[in-house]
Amino acid sequence: MSLLASRLKERLAAPMTMETSMAADRPTSDIERNKLRKLLLSDTPFHGYLDFSRPVVAVSGEAIRKGRAAYPPQVPLKIKIAAGWPAQSLQGMIVDSLDDPLPIQATPEERERFDRGEPLLVRANMVGMRPERSSGGQVADDIEKQIKDAFAVNVFVIFERLRYLVPLRDGKNVRNWADQEAAQNFIFDKELLPLPWPERDHRTTGKRRRRLIDTAWRNGQRQKFLRCLYPSKRLRREIAAWAEGFREKRKDVIEEEIRFQKTQFVALNMCRERAKEFRFIESEISESIRREPDGDGFLDPKQTAVAAGFNHPIDAGAVFDAVYAGDFDPKLMFHRLASLKGFEFVRQLGRFARGQPTTSSPVQLAEQVERSRQHLNEQPEMFSERLHPELMSGREFLLYAYKNYEDQCAAYLAR
Repeated sequence: MSLLASRLKERLAAPMTMETSMAADRPTSDIERNKLRKLLLSDTPFHGYLDFSRPVVAVSGEAIRKGRAAYPPQVPLKIKIAAGWPAQSLQGMIVDSLDDPLPIQATPEERERFDRGEPLLVRANMVGMRPERSSGGQVADDIEKQIKDAFAVNVFVIFERLRYLVPLRDGKNVRNWADQEAAQNFIFDKELLPLPWPERDHRTTGKRRRRLIDTAWRNGQRQKFLRCLYPSKRLRREIAAWAEGFREKRKDVIEEEIRFQKTQFVALNMCRERAKEFRFIESEISESIRREPDGDGFLDPKQTAVAAGFNHPIDAGAVFDAVYAGDFDPKLMFHRLASLKGFEFVRQLGRFARGQPTTSSPVQLAEQVERSRQHLNEQPEMFSERLHPELMSGREFLLYAYKNYEDQCAAYLAR
């Protein structure tokens, strides 16, 4: 146990209360739909042989016959951990192709590894049949609404933080804004709009993107949106007090905090578009099934690739950033990331940073931070490198969030 965790354990005489404040108010239809998918996946023509509601290890039969893989197959420990314990219940299937008897979505790199004889961990997903509407488009999913609201709140909060940080970075004489509108024009046009934008967003011009940011900023400061992520009713004053802590900081420290804020904006914007795209592709699949209800073939590979998220450029590192800022379950729309275990932990860190109740105590979070930091140091290749000079990589973001958590705990202990 780390020194911080030990001190927190001594300081906290009363246990943390379980999370109850907002859970009851959140919509649950996405969760219920996920439960139904799991139930249906467990009842397939392969019932009694494979339970597709659980992970399955796929191994190449050809690789075994040609001596490229051992028999019985040797499954690496990290795959067993990703699939869940106990390892004795791990399911496996030996197939000659990832396209037969069941089509398995895999990247070219994964297919190459499969052909070499490496086991692949796969998860089945059932596409939801969406009802046909007589007029209008498909109703947004709960996860889509949640991310859209989180994006709005974060646009407002990030603007409030940057309006203090940017003058500290550039100097007051350079960024001496006469009013809030001047600050908005600079921060939105010069700091946020030049950042990477979702490739498939229909807003292809700066004017349309600026309109989205303006709308999000207006909605994000409304109490009905703010209270979903920030319990405080004095948020502006708290941000102003927080910014005072940077007044005597070095320029590189201020720049690092600005990158931290911008990374949350980009990650949530990417996830906002992914949620909408996921709804669109399920609607297209539902329509194709309605046109050919008796079709025996599998779904269009292009459609299933989109549903699984293979066409999306966002990687796990960016999803962690969005989960931290937006407090949502990404596995509802990023099915390829279902094996990753750290999302709930990162959600809890984000909640703690915003002053929301958490299901883990500060001691438990401190211990998880210590383990995760060690894991990131041992496996620096986990996330892709930083792709933009004004953003953090997934690894940099998590390490910075861990430091923020420890600083919050240290401030609490100093009281």
